[in-house]
Amino acid sequence: MTTKLVILILATIGIALGGFPDDPKPCKYGDAECIGKLFEYFVSQKPKGDDSIGLTSIDPLPVKKIPVSVGSDSPVNIDLSIYDGKSVDIATLKFIKMKGFGKDIAVNHEIVSKSETLTTTGHYNLTGKVLLLPISGSDTCNITLIKPTLTFGWTGVPYEKDGETYMKLDKFYLHLEPQEVIVNFNNLYNDKALSDNMNHILNENMKDLYPEMAEHVDKGFSNIVRKVLMRVFAKYPYNKFFMN
Repeated sequence: MTTKLVILILATIGIALGGFPDDPKPCKYGDAECIGKLFEYFVSQKPKGDDSIGLTSIDPLPVKKIPVSVGSDSPVNIDLSIYDGKSVDIATLKFIKMKGFGKDIAVNHEIVSKSETLTTTGHYNLTGKVLLLPISGSDTCNITLIKPTLTFGWTGVPYEKDGETYMKLDKFYLHLEPQEVIVNFNNLYNDKALSDNMNHILNENMKDLYPEMAEHVDKGFSNIVRKVLMRVFAKYPYNKFFMN
């Protein structure tokens, strides 16, 4: 057996038996300052992902599909689907506060962060009415949230695997609260002039329109972010993420 092969095997065994990586070092249970720095480290320094903790790409964050369907009792009566897209600027998120992440898994864990912008681009299909005006189109779009606060959390559920205790993410939620929203749906009505005019109307009224759609946007991103975090917490037993 060659020396290189022996080293490779030993390294593989070491990874398999090891815990949370030592660089950066894990935090003590419930240490908000340390956990905040760790959060910012991974979003800013590892936006393309990090296999050592099971982290997939978060900037860009792949957006397979976000459906938005708002009923007729709203000034936004639309069926909108954003698909085959991505969200960027997640690497600029700054930690604000947290709760949970103590020794007790079965509590609410939550992180609040802020960014200057979060932008989602992709393809869209849109039909319906906005402010009683018919709207329809199918092309590409750009949706930018200005100075959003991002809150996400879940109730931890302990489960056993290979004699160790892991954490499932139950009742996961995510909420985006932007100060302003700027949208652009290309090729509405298959007419550039009409499209430009409708995008102008949308952006002038977005302060009132976005709250009508926010619940659906939050749910769409919640499904995406939950899958990312599930992979992270399935990587190691819960106690391996912390210093005793």
